[in-house]
Amino acid sequence: MSTLTITRPRSQSARAGSTLVELLASTAILSVLLVVLGSALEVAMGRFRSGAEKSEKEGGARVAAQWMERDLFSSISSRAARLPRLPGGTTETQRQFFENRIFLPFEINRRNGTDMPEPRSFQNAAAGFDSIVFATNHDDTGPAIAGYYVAYARHSPLSGEENAGMKLFRHYRPGGSHFGDGYAGGLILCLSHEINDTWDESTPGGARPSGQGNAAALRCARFENRDLPFLLARRFNGLTTMSPVAATQPWPTNPVHEWLSAPPPTYQPYRGTADDRADPNSRVHDSVFPDEALCDHVVKFKLVPRLRVTLADGKSELMDAAALNQHLGLTGGDEWPVLVSPDFIEMTIATINEKTAKTLTKPEDWFIDFTATNPGSWSPQRRLIERGMQTRHFHLPLPSRVR
Repeated sequence: MSTLTITRPRSQSARAGSTLVELLASTAILSVLLVVLGSALEVAMGRFRSGAEKSEKEGGARVAAQWMERDLFSSISSRAARLPRLPGGTTETQRQFFENRIFLPFEINRRNGTDMPEPRSFQNAAAGFDSIVFATNHDDTGPAIAGYYVAYARHSPLSGEENAGMKLFRHYRPGGSHFGDGYAGGLILCLSHEINDTWDESTPGGARPSGQGNAAALRCARFENRDLPFLLARRFNGLTTMSPVAATQPWPTNPVHEWLSAPPPTYQPYRGTADDRADPNSRVHDSVFPDEALCDHVVKFKLVPRLRVTLADGKSELMDAAALNQHLGLTGGDEWPVLVSPDFIEMTIATINEKTAKTLTKPEDWFIDFTATNPGSWSPQRRLIERGMQTRHFHLPLPSRVR
């Protein structure tokens, strides 16, 4: 006799209980997936932000290099001229560089000079960072002054903004009138005469009285940096007197005033019109030009000029500042001779990311001693900066010219 098996349907409560367990399990799995996806998204966003910031900083350094290369390519260097021979005590090597030529200063890391209180062309440049300033020409206003330096400035002009840091600035002073000594035209004219010839010879028919020596630095065979005028650190009290005085210094946009050695009299000076620049009596010639930042969060800015020199035996040697000073018999040491334009400049610029920059709350925090090469001797501050630092190197040539 067969046994009848009856299967009863599952109760409603059993089905409900099973569904709740499945729901809880699904929720747990979904939560894990969301956590994993959230973590992955956070990592991806972090990498995106880091990459974007890196690209921005790299772009700032590249823009700075492009501006400097453009200014250097238009730089005004020495040119041949029929000038009196140099004194008898001048060496043959010095004659090859300085005989029968007109010069303008080309100042890289300039720091030595006499009769003036300024230690360098850019008084407001941060100590420990290199600087450069030279004559160039970009427009129809005549010779201009271009320069690059690092200074401590706020990030924004908005009221209450306290965040600040080291930035690389470009200074550009247009040519303007040759009779306005606050503009580049007059400044370059004065310096050229002080270096190359006396002032009275610039007037029509003017000449030195008979028997009077040539007071120009070059004609007196004064080639040392300390004997030559600074390109930006001095100006002249009227072009007819040639009496040098301290120049009105340029300053960065949004400066921290207590960190400027020569604070501006007003935040934004009067820029003037074309008529003002042509008028030697206009007050615009006593004003300076707010300089714009090219690159933020700068912890290193180094400039190494080099020049290829032909030696007596016909061989050539690529010389840095120390080697060139020795070759010329000068005592400038590591300071580049200001009457010599290099063939190219090696520019190194290092920046830190935003996160690291926010930890540097005082100007002193930005001054890092990079001379120590052993990581074991690094300070905690340098270790932090090294982790967030990007360093870029640029080779900036000057145009080839017949010397």
